Amino acid sequence: MSDAYLDINGSTPVHPAVLEAYLESTRATCGNASVSHPAGLLAQEHIARARATAARTLGCSDDEIWFTSGGTESNNWALKGLFAPHCGGRLVTSAIEHKSVLRTADALARAGIDVAVVPVGNSGRVEVADIERALTPDTRVVSLMVANNETGVLQPVREVAQLCRSRGILLHCDAVAAIGKLPLDVRELGCDLLSLSGHKLYAPKGCGVLYVRRGVALAPLIDGCGQQCGMRSGTENTAAVAALGRAFELLASGAFDAARRPELRDQLWAGVRALEPRAVRNGEGPWLPNTLSVTFPGRIGTELQSALGARGVHCSAGAAAMGSAPSHVLMAMGKGDAHARATLRFSLGHSTRTDDIERALSALADALRATPKPEEAHA
Repeated sequence: MSDAYLDINGSTPVHPAVLEAYLESTRATCGNASVSHPAGLLAQEHIARARATAARTLGCSDDEIWFTSGGTESNNWALKGLFAPHCGGRLVTSAIEHKSVLRTADALARAGIDVAVVPVGNSGRVEVADIERALTPDTRVVSLMVANNETGVLQPVREVAQLCRSRGILLHCDAVAAIGKLPLDVRELGCDLLSLSGHKLYAPKGCGVLYVRRGVALAPLIDGCGQQCGMRSGTENTAAVAALGRAFELLASGAFDAARRPELRDQLWAGVRALEPRAVRNGEGPWLPNTLSVTFPGRIGTELQSALGARGVHCSAGAAAMGSAPSHVLMAMGKGDAHARATLRFSLGHSTRTDDIERALSALADALRATPKPEEAHA
């Protein structure tokens, strides 16, 4: 029996058709896309095709799409690039954003930018009223994720977009966790900038997208030879860009629609509650249809994660790149250290099947027996 991979929010397996696009581009495009000889022009063609596909899928124009190394760079570029041409101003963001947003906000604060971090409550959902209270006359940017990567809780992006528009404030959205699980149209969302990562859309790691609405003044983050119209220097990763373009084609065709259905997630949650009635689901819906964050009171999440891994079930203890620290998202929700450290995140993909859920529940039953019970943990 094959393993049950339930860490899609951490990273997706590369889709076979996307891998083939990567290999095809690797074989065909040895040239540098900055050079105008035939090999370079072919590389340019691969990149242009991917850019057009991404733009069409996201509901924007080709010249509003920029390729990056991934979501972290896109988030850094969006925020640092918006403040680089200006002195001062305020950035408003939330306490549950990805670390690439929060640490960029810290860096901006050290550089003299006024940063306001809006708290969240037990629901894990930012309140629009709290965003509004944080706005000042010199607020330039609000950065709010579409969906939280740990809890899966959807954020009020459209309402915040309307608020920002009414005040002449730019809105940046981190949509890394949402891509492939929710329909994403930048015009419908109302955002001015949007960050994406290829390895959350069944494409290779090391490639991402930053959408920048036409007319938004954004300074380059990386200086060099002026690739991508001087906006993002560095020789383009042609094969990875072509592969990401193919992933966008698959997304538009409905190939990943199974990840948008919550039935398997709900089946998993029902099974977890049957095994451990004290289990707590984190956050209050609406959630991403593929994401389930569960706390097992008295347990140690990393021990459960290890026990599940030994039984062929892959999941995260919090976020994939969290390390040994407790989840800042759960801490921001007021859950406390013990609660945060007793949490597992299961995230399902388009290829997840009922057999995977059954295997996960069987492995969880074994893992719960093999790890200390709550009363034993406090003995």
